[in-house]
Amino acid sequence: MATLLHTHNLSCSVGGRMLFESLNLNVHSGDKIGLVGHNGCGKSTLFALLFGTKEPDSGEVIRNRGLKVSWVEQFVPEEILELTLLDSILTSLEPEKQLYEKYRVEALLNNLGFQQPQFMSPVKTLSGGQKNLVLFARAIIDDPELLLMDEPGNHMDIVALANLTSFLQTQQHISFIMVSHDRQLLNDCCNKTIFLRDGCSYSFDLPFSDAKEKLQQADVVARQKRENEEREIKRIKTSANRLARWGRDYDNEDLARKAKTMERRVERLQENLTAVSRGSGLSLKLDTQQLQAKTMLILEQMEIRHSSDQPPLVRCEYLTIRPGDRIALLGRNGVGKSSTLNAWITQYHEPANDTIRFNPGTAVFYYDQELNSFQQPESRFEWLRNRASGTDEQIRQTLISAGVPYQHLNQRCDHLSGGEQARMMFMLMQLQQPNFIILDEPTNHIDLDGREQLEQQLVDSGATLLLTSHDRLFLEAVANRYWLVDDGVLQEIHDPDIFYHGLQQTRHDPFTRQPESIDEPVDEEGMLIEIDQLETLLKEDRQRKPRFQKPEKQQQWQNRIAELWQRLEP
Repeated sequence: MATLLHTHNLSCSVGGRMLFESLNLNVHSGDKIGLVGHNGCGKSTLFALLFGTKEPDSGEVIRNRGLKVSWVEQFVPEEILELTLLDSILTSLEPEKQLYEKYRVEALLNNLGFQQPQFMSPVKTLSGGQKNLVLFARAIIDDPELLLMDEPGNHMDIVALANLTSFLQTQQHISFIMVSHDRQLLNDCCNKTIFLRDGCSYSFDLPFSDAKEKLQQADVVARQKRENEEREIKRIKTSANRLARWGRDYDNEDLARKAKTMERRVERLQENLTAVSRGSGLSLKLDTQQLQAKTMLILEQMEIRHSSDQPPLVRCEYLTIRPGDRIALLGRNGVGKSSTLNAWITQYHEPANDTIRFNPGTAVFYYDQELNSFQQPESRFEWLRNRASGTDEQIRQTLISAGVPYQHLNQRCDHLSGGEQARMMFMLMQLQQPNFIILDEPTNHIDLDGREQLEQQLVDSGATLLLTSHDRLFLEAVANRYWLVDDGVLQEIHDPDIFYHGLQQTRHDPFTRQPESIDEPVDEEGMLIEIDQLETLLKEDRQRKPRFQKPEKQQQWQNRIAELWQRLEP
């Protein structure tokens, strides 16, 4: 395979902090790479170096002559919000190409799951996930040889994410590097995984889950080897000290010389100690209060409207939230989940009617998926100081215990990555100690290790939660109740599969021939595809900590796999 680009001894620091040093990467034609690392490790900075918008401190990025690289934007440019869906893609092409490339744009939009009537809709009216698909389409319409994608699945519901996954799986000619914290997306789309940590890269020609398993095995071996090396160093040091002491006490130059030789050996061993990962140093900790009450929130004859002269966007006859409930709010993109959450927050701060009633003792914390509070040029310390009670020392200790080095306490928040800003939100939550937490897409920017920590903290804290997320594994690990917004009605459902199954039935997939029944594939290919999907789900769940596993689901998946294999037997 031809080499598209490679880096040679690439080093880069930001704000005096070294992100990586002497980094060497190779990207070949046909590579579909998942780039994984903790928040703030330098993934987005590496993209800027590869794309050419940033210069390294040392080293170089060497590209094939004439290599066409495209970078999927993270945010929708303001200038395209008023454009139609079709025009927003056309304007990313050179003017002379726009005249005769309309058919290609329409075909691409169809392939990404958009319907013909949507082509003339303004971009500003699209859901967050659909806007991300627009950004993806703008990046690939000009046929790049290498595509850089930074969290392409953010804000996408299961339908949009499935369409993106299908496209990446079927377009074999596209080579890409994708930063993502979505385990399923990485497993489904990538044939290679690169872990960025401790300023170095670790590359595996495997999808994410298999690569992570190999990396963990290598870490175990490295730690064992390091422990043996440290024991040997300690043994030699003890012997050297004893010989040096005897040499002094008995005026024996031979013993003193042997001691010096052993000390030099210790120095060589220390210089060549096996490297062991330091980890991210980041941690997520949630401190919450408990409210002794029967209910936290009552919804009765609730109607959510954009304005008083418009019909209801969401209606609810009667629902309650009790202390300790962890409720997942489900629904397709655009059905009004975020509008509903915003209405509840407004009612909490400025009560206007009795259709949304909070317990007077409720202390709400709202996590905004857009992270809008980070637009001001405040330092980390100032941002927390302006929003939380507590002493300056408590705020400093909160930052430091979360893994923020002391010298970075005054780093500007508007210069932080999305993941670092998300972690700041959880530090604020820790300081405020609420008893009712509303989380709108909390996993959009949190790295994979952070997601696992967040899952455990949310369950262990006993907090009352209402959360939305497109990460099904995250919801199933945390939630104990499920609410669904469908056809303008908010109601409780007892099994989330009702929602996910309905999405699969209505999903438009232009790449895969749909069988007559989703539950009963009619051909060998369909059954093999379902077996592969079920085995992936089973493997993912077994890799979770025992307390987060779903034994009943595992048994269902195993039974279904056995049934399908039996049907495949001649």
